[in-house]
Amino acid sequence: MTQLAALAPLASALSDPARLRLHARLVLAGSAGLDPEALRAEDPATAKQLGRLLQAGLAELSEDGTRAVARADAFGEALRPAPAATAADDADEATAQLFKDGRLTTMPTRPARRQALLEYLTRRAFEPGVGYGEPEVNIALRQYWDDPSALRRYLVDAGLLTRSTDGRSYRVAADSAAA
Repeated sequence: MTQLAALAPLASALSDPARLRLHARLVLAGSAGLDPEALRAEDPATAKQLGRLLQAGLAELSEDGTRAVARADAFGEALRPAPAATAADDADEATAQLFKDGRLTTMPTRPARRQALLEYLTRRAFEPGVGYGEPEVNIALRQYWDDPSALRRYLVDAGLLTRSTDGRSYRVAADSAAA
């Protein structure tokens, strides 16, 4: 996963002012953390906000679930360099020729070549098993092409990403995760 794609869920989670304030409280609480039940009693919406921070990896619960603490290493992990490229990433010269300085220069019209490109983008931008909101998908795809909506549609149409029934979240399709 690219650094931008790894940072997108963190930035998205902190984009809401209430979640940002809750995250700041968790950071200031340090290793002692905060009691999730006390937060829920304080404001029921806070439980939902905490859930989003937990999902994004910005917070974690203690083993017994009685304390919520901020994860100090969340951004550091997202910024760690990705593992070295695999042979599958470098094998397709035709796909590599579609990029200049890491950005797509053209969208292939031949179905086989477009499919190879979409599979490559899926491997590079998304992690199997992780749910992404539409803004996160757009951020991940915009680094490659100026029209992330079109790329998103191509990925869904190709069966590489699945969209939830309400259209709010996306996941790598189970078939493409095995590839």
